[in-house]
Amino acid sequence: MRGNRALLAALVLSLAAAVYFGIRWQSAERRAARVERLSVRPPFQRVLLDDLELARLKKLGLSDPVPALQADLSRQGELLPFKGVLGGRMAFYDKDGMVFLPGGYVYAPGDDGHYLVHAVLRYDVEPGGKGTAAAPTIRWTLVDARKD
Repeated sequence: MRGNRALLAALVLSLAAAVYFGIRWQSAERRAARVERLSVRPPFQRVLLDDLELARLKKLGLSDPVPALQADLSRQGELLPFKGVLGGRMAFYDKDGMVFLPGGYVYAPGDDGHYLVHAVLRYDVEPGGKGTAAAPTIRWTLVDARKD
């Protein structure tokens, strides 16, 4: 009789533990699925500017700020402090690799076809001169660069 009670108690305890851990498992699965849904895939994490910063850049005269900044930076290869080797020219070729950070900062990979350079730059946008056709001026400052 006593053995049956102990066996029944162990069975009930095991069942309760299985239900508890099953509920916890389902909860963890739901949280993981929610995080996966909310997370941004890496190719889309390249622009970390908020709406206010984008609006400010548009007000300064950049009608489409991110492509305008990418295009301007791709012409600024002379900012890289390393010379190209074996006939290569150091520049910012990979527009998709540029990461726009809040506060006017950009991470941009530069290369010459042989070596990769990791660069952090700061940009300032000044509105164009008088008239609506004047383009804004973008000034770039190299913060740091490391050759890989």
